[in-house]
Amino acid sequence: MTTSKISSRLSRRSVLKGGVTLGAAALAAPYYARNAFAASGKVRVLGVTTCALPSWDGFAKDTGLEMDFVAINSDPGLYVQEVVANEAGDDYDIFIFDGGIEDRLGASGHFQVLDPSAMELWGDVSADVKSSPLLQGVDGAQYGAPIVFNADSFGYWVGDVAPADEELSWGMVFENEKMLGKISLEDTWLTTLPNAALYLLGKGEKIGDPSNMTPEEAKMVADFLIERKKAGQFRAFWHSYEESVDMLGNKEVLIEECWEPVVKQLQRDGKDVVYANCKEGYSKWMIGAYLPSQAEGERLEKAYKAIDWFLGGDYGAQIAVNQGYATANPTASLKFATDAGWDAEKIGAIKANMAKVERKMALPHYWQNSSPDNVEAIEAEWSRFKQA
Repeated sequence: MTTSKISSRLSRRSVLKGGVTLGAAALAAPYYARNAFAASGKVRVLGVTTCALPSWDGFAKDTGLEMDFVAINSDPGLYVQEVVANEAGDDYDIFIFDGGIEDRLGASGHFQVLDPSAMELWGDVSADVKSSPLLQGVDGAQYGAPIVFNADSFGYWVGDVAPADEELSWGMVFENEKMLGKISLEDTWLTTLPNAALYLLGKGEKIGDPSNMTPEEAKMVADFLIERKKAGQFRAFWHSYEESVDMLGNKEVLIEECWEPVVKQLQRDGKDVVYANCKEGYSKWMIGAYLPSQAEGERLEKAYKAIDWFLGGDYGAQIAVNQGYATANPTASLKFATDAGWDAEKIGAIKANMAKVERKMALPHYWQNSSPDNVEAIEAEWSRFKQA
């Protein structure tokens, strides 16, 4: 059982900078070796980093399969690059990507429509979760199975920034004179542009949907970010999970737009950091499992077996405790942990996580959208901000 990380990330990201254009240089230089599927009993997953588990022993015990999880950063342009240009479906049985990507890769024939009858636990997943627009394509077909979801904000040092559990504004990140040069942002338009839009929306600016902005709205948000960048607001951009942990943990910055597992990890290390409660709303997201169009026969059967395990209680309980994320069936997660005799602290963490997710999801804004209607204009505005 393995979890590895794609290498040469920075050079590839530089190729992809500015969007999903499939440059000749990238096409000419596939960066992972082609893998045959001769090894029986192994399922290969190309998935977002934070969906991986420290150990896949439970998966192996329950399914009889070996997990080979290759981690990839959360970057829609990178997904498209891998699936379309590098034909990753030849090498991987399952993709675990940010929901919404099926709008680009579903009806276009790169993903196949899921067969619910192939998954024993599909019926235990709530209809609200399964029918998320982040799992169904523009043609209405079900391409994705829910793996994890959450509502993101930012992490901060309690003693230096604000008390824990205080409701804060996204202005702490984007327009904070007391924290000039002490803030880091995630290096992707997918989260940073709509988070800034969410703040501006709260200030009264006219923005319809932060995750599906018009070109004019995207320009307004980029203009604002450029102004704040020139004022010295932002210390750095982070590009990987590990980098975000180090940046906040070492106090290189005091506030960081980040994923909740970053804060969870730093708290386990004894750092006095918390994850912000935001008054304007959150960056809600869902990561789904998708089947490449190339998967068939025995390979497809293994993929469905693996996805079914992700829908169960073992995976959900581990994710809730370690990452703070919600999964397809939280009730099954709680039952698994209880039946397995987990201690009261972990049981309490699962219950608290269920309540937290329900509270955050109740706010109106916004669901991440990796395929906005004006994606090229949004990517162009992001590039303009980065280059300013």
